[in-house]
Amino acid sequence: MGLRRLIVEVDTSTVNVTEFCRVHGLSTWSFWNVRRRYAVEGEAALLAKSRAPHRIANKTDPAIEDLIVAMRKELVDAGLDAGPASIGFHLRHLPGLPSEATIWRILRLRGFIAANPSKAPKSKGRRFVAARANECWQLDDTNWELANGTPVKILDIIDDHSRVAVASTALASCTGAAALGVLSDAAAILGWPERILSDNAKAFRDVLANAVAPLGVAARHTRPYHPQTNGKVERFHQTLKKWLRQQPQAETLEDLQHQLDCFRGIYNHHRPHRSLDRQFPATVWEQAPKSGPADRPLGSPTSVYRGTVINGRLTVGHSYQVSLGAAHNNQPALAVVTGTACHVFIDGRLIRHLALDPTRRVQPIHPRPGRPTRLP
Repeated sequence: MGLRRLIVEVDTSTVNVTEFCRVHGLSTWSFWNVRRRYAVEGEAALLAKSRAPHRIANKTDPAIEDLIVAMRKELVDAGLDAGPASIGFHLRHLPGLPSEATIWRILRLRGFIAANPSKAPKSKGRRFVAARANECWQLDDTNWELANGTPVKILDIIDDHSRVAVASTALASCTGAAALGVLSDAAAILGWPERILSDNAKAFRDVLANAVAPLGVAARHTRPYHPQTNGKVERFHQTLKKWLRQQPQAETLEDLQHQLDCFRGIYNHHRPHRSLDRQFPATVWEQAPKSGPADRPLGSPTSVYRGTVINGRLTVGHSYQVSLGAAHNNQPALAVVTGTACHVFIDGRLIRHLALDPTRRVQPIHPRPGRPTRLP
């Protein structure tokens, strides 16, 4: 301010302005500009003005910043991913949408993100991904609670190649028989996988592995205390629970199953996956080459039937009654039919494997020669 005060107080009639400016290291334009401002603004002219530009060419429109913040809040309230990439995807049709890095900076400046260098992406090293869809299904169960505090299980199955959520099922307890039922229902829609990968829980290691072996499905298990091998389904647990915590707590297993079905639809069809280059898992599964059990052709349709053994027989669909023996009366059974091959399970154990005779309604345990053929 001292030089500016000197400029406005100097008598230009007695001072050589050019020499004055040379001595003080400023231009004559600056000299006269300070005097002009002082004549108009008074003492305010003695303060330097900001040199910042009036308008920053690449600055994001505040209206767009507000939309980014609103989308962030909406995704968080819905229990979905709310990072810059997810926000950018949901606002991808917005004109003037900035890059992911700029979205991150906007959220940081607005106080929604705190920089944490310890969470910076690190080298992933070698990454294992199945080459084909249905080549490997990862499965695992996780704990959850109903509204009244009742503990339940959620069995999740993920396709290793496409990240499709093959199944997400609410169970009172995850037994081997229950896991076989969930796996069979999924296979009836997507086909049987070449192999399954699970941890060493008894239900998976003993019951389920033995049950799927006759179906041509191999079973592999992770090393003890090494959940990273089953990391895809373990990560899915986190994503699912984050969404469930934002929903009304389910009163019954049926209510919980409805929520799980809703999330599976979002996950497979409406949530771009970072590991898939922001593609939808369902799209990747549809476009990928398929694998399956080695002992049957690809695309062999599977049907699953459930029923109770009555008079030693299990009704399979509308066409067959499979004899199992009176020892199994009143027990719930599961029949898996692929072509004419029929596998019947009770409590996760294979009770009978047969080739269905389409000329007979009743499939006897032992053939009885001499009896007339009964058409269905």
